[in-house]
Amino acid sequence: MDSNELLRRLRNDGHVDFVNNCLFDDYAWVCPTRSGDEYEDVRSQFSEVFGNSPSDIAIVGSGKYGFSMSPQKSFRAFQPDDTQSNVSDIDLVVVSRALFNETWRHLRRADYNGAVNARKYFQEDVFRRFITVGTDNVNDTAYLRDLTKLLNRVRKTATTKFGITQIVKLRVYCTWADAKSYHVWSLQKLGEQHGIQ
Repeated sequence: MDSNELLRRLRNDGHVDFVNNCLFDDYAWVCPTRSGDEYEDVRSQFSEVFGNSPSDIAIVGSGKYGFSMSPQKSFRAFQPDDTQSNVSDIDLVVVSRALFNETWRHLRRADYNGAVNARKYFQEDVFRRFITVGTDNVNDTAYLRDLTKLLNRVRKTATTKFGITQIVKLRVYCTWADAKSYHVWSLQKLGEQHGIQ
């Protein structure tokens, strides 16, 4: 799928239909088909790390279609290596109520103990019912160390088993409804930039 096809589908089918039927399907551009089932293999291996079902793992962002779907990036092509400016990363969605709740419990405890201002740094994310790690910004705190350990295992698996050398970033959602709601909202923003309401 190229950017024109994506916009056509958003225009004809709507944002919700696109998210339900395309965004979380069995295809990821970054997994081109060494075995024909590479994306399935990736999700299966990653799910072993997180202790959830392979169907609760997804690649989104530029790794999904080979170009960014972020409203701010104007369909920028996937930048595969660090010899290029703005090298791309792999955006990994993990749906796990248990992992989300346990991580949020750690952050609340840290906030109550004055160790990190979780309300300041995480309230927008948690309002949307996800937690992000691997972005190398202020949100990466020692109180996300359990998620960071899992992310490091996923990064090692990506490199050693699948030859995926780009940095993997992780977003843990509480439920699929939460993941879909966020991506519908993001695609609405993208569509608005192209005259799609």
